[in-house]
Amino acid sequence: MASPRTEQPGIGGAIPHTSWKTSLTVLVVLGLTGYSAYGVGFDLVALFSNAGPVERFVSEMFPPDLSAATLQTTGTGILETFQMSFLGALIGAIAAFPLAALGTRQAPTTGVSRGELLLRAIPYHLARFVLNIFRSVPDILWALVFVVALGLGPFPGTLALAVHSAGVLGKLYSETLEAVPARPVEALRATGAGGFQTFLFGRLPQAMSGFTSLTLYQWECNIRSATILGFVGAGGIGQQILISMNLFDYPKVATLVGATIIVVLAVDRFSASVRRRLVY
Repeated sequence: MASPRTEQPGIGGAIPHTSWKTSLTVLVVLGLTGYSAYGVGFDLVALFSNAGPVERFVSEMFPPDLSAATLQTTGTGILETFQMSFLGALIGAIAAFPLAALGTRQAPTTGVSRGELLLRAIPYHLARFVLNIFRSVPDILWALVFVVALGLGPFPGTLALAVHSAGVLGKLYSETLEAVPARPVEALRATGAGGFQTFLFGRLPQAMSGFTSLTLYQWECNIRSATILGFVGAGGIGQQILISMNLFDYPKVATLVGATIIVVLAVDRFSASVRRRLVY
């Protein structure tokens, strides 16, 4: 009696099945890519064939200006940028916390009337609306608003960073609060704890590590943003870079940009080391 025939697997294995939805998605992405490239005039040939002005600009930046006056100006601008970014992140975090608490979606509870549910929904949607406004307007536009209202200097830049940071952190804080494990919250609610007590002793302790990590990351972003805000007169080292560019003092620009890069890398390294030590 012959032994049953066994199927030998193919060398290449099974060919993965591609659904029509995946194919359609790929086609849409490719179409949008081509449409966007055409709309912005994306041209790599023009980029590389007109590299001469860029090379001249970079060559004129070297050697950097390391005179005492330039180093003093650089130190002042860096310190101002650091102060703006730190204070903006701190004020933004303080303003974001109550908005995030109000903008956190609560778990459905039984035995609650429709009127009470409506009263709970009003502060939720109002907080979300405020956070969306803070976050949707770019920080450089907030800087323009505050510069018009308060004049030139680092104070308008700090307020711009604070408002934008509040919008970003408020959104992230609320999502962190909604993502915490629900069992401790349910256990507190089962013992008769109210909404504020379940938030204070159930959600908040579980979210604090995430809050710290998000705030540190926002501070990193504020360091970069504070440099850009100087171009609209909102203080920081960006204002010194703009002045030097207008005066065609490219060696000084090299010193200012180099110092900015060093500070950004240092803050990123410090923030990353702190986040790695957080216990979730």
